[in-house]
Amino acid sequence: MEKSIERDRCYYVDWLRILGIICIFFFHNTRFFDLMDWEVKNKETFLEPTIFVMFISFWIMPLFFMLAGIGTRFALKTKTTIQYIKDRYWRLVVPYLFGIFILIPPQRYVESLSKGKFSGTFFDFLPWYPEHKLLIGNFGFSPVWFGEPGTHLWFLAFLFVFSILAVPVIRYLKNKSGERLIKHLATVSEKMGGIYLFVVPLVCVKIALQPIYPKYSSWADFTFWFLIFIFGYILFYDQRFVESADRHKYISLSIGILLLVLLLVLFIFFLDHLKQWWDHPDYSWGCIFFHAMWTITTWSWLMFFLGAGKAFLNFQNSWLSKLNEAVMPFYMLHQTIILLIGFQIIQWHMNAWLKYTVISSMSFMVIIAIYYLCIMRFNWLRILFGMKPLRGGVISQVSIEGKN
Repeated sequence: MEKSIERDRCYYVDWLRILGIICIFFFHNTRFFDLMDWEVKNKETFLEPTIFVMFISFWIMPLFFMLAGIGTRFALKTKTTIQYIKDRYWRLVVPYLFGIFILIPPQRYVESLSKGKFSGTFFDFLPWYPEHKLLIGNFGFSPVWFGEPGTHLWFLAFLFVFSILAVPVIRYLKNKSGERLIKHLATVSEKMGGIYLFVVPLVCVKIALQPIYPKYSSWADFTFWFLIFIFGYILFYDQRFVESADRHKYISLSIGILLLVLLLVLFIFFLDHLKQWWDHPDYSWGCIFFHAMWTITTWSWLMFFLGAGKAFLNFQNSWLSKLNEAVMPFYMLHQTIILLIGFQIIQWHMNAWLKYTVISSMSFMVIIAIYYLCIMRFNWLRILFGMKPLRGGVISQVSIEGKN
């Protein structure tokens, strides 16, 4: 008999999602000032923001995919497969398509202005955009295409595809042989270091596929994140996994910090090698070591957040449901608002840290105002932003729970 985890005892999953979206907000505010390429850049860039961006990059998207896998575990307790897929369609595909046509063009406009690819008004840009900015590149059959029209909204498209691909995997995990496998993994996880058994397939995928598909969000990342999505489902199939993450939280934190420091040393003193391993990965021992270390760092931080969440965030208050409901529209809006505001602010003559403070503050206030004054109040906007419609609203009959 599985030791399952009840939904009402897992408030920390919602808190981790909320804290994750706050991190991604500050992450994208920082991108104006780091040393790497982005849509819009400040004239001066610095090492300190780059270190912060690197740290967040280790775990932020894996964290979201792990939490999505956990959410799938809970969703399929109360929904049939068909209901689950319909729910994913309304909550992911509709917002993704809406974002492509409404939220992304302004973002691409300021990017094109910033990089000198276009000059003119936004209305002049709209007919220019599909021909010159979309579908540029030769990526072949690749999930990279989700990010070409969708930029940061690629995550929604990935998540919908993962939801479809996960169905046969979950069916297997629910049969006798699948349950035996999970029970065996849970037994192993009870031992010291056992929770790190999940690192093995992740490292294998990273080392095997990264040299073949080096571009961000291509098949290497796609497979890596899909595994983490499935692992999120498995981790909440048996409570012994989360208990192990809790017991290992300080060990995971120590490993994460140690490997992070080591990677930063590589970044500072071996930048040329690091760029080679990142941009043009191969099967050399140095590159294998780098990607294995990156993967172990990612899993360590995930296990720390999961264990620390269980230990310190498993509580409910009046803010939890409100903040959790706002996560999706906040995610959809944040990068577009940040770029529109940041494009203006970085042209001001002031200290970079002051620019960062102004961009972050103004972006946050604008996002909250749009959400509070518009999105949360109207059902048609709630649906377009992946939220459940209000009861009694005009569009509440269109159920995203898969019911007629």
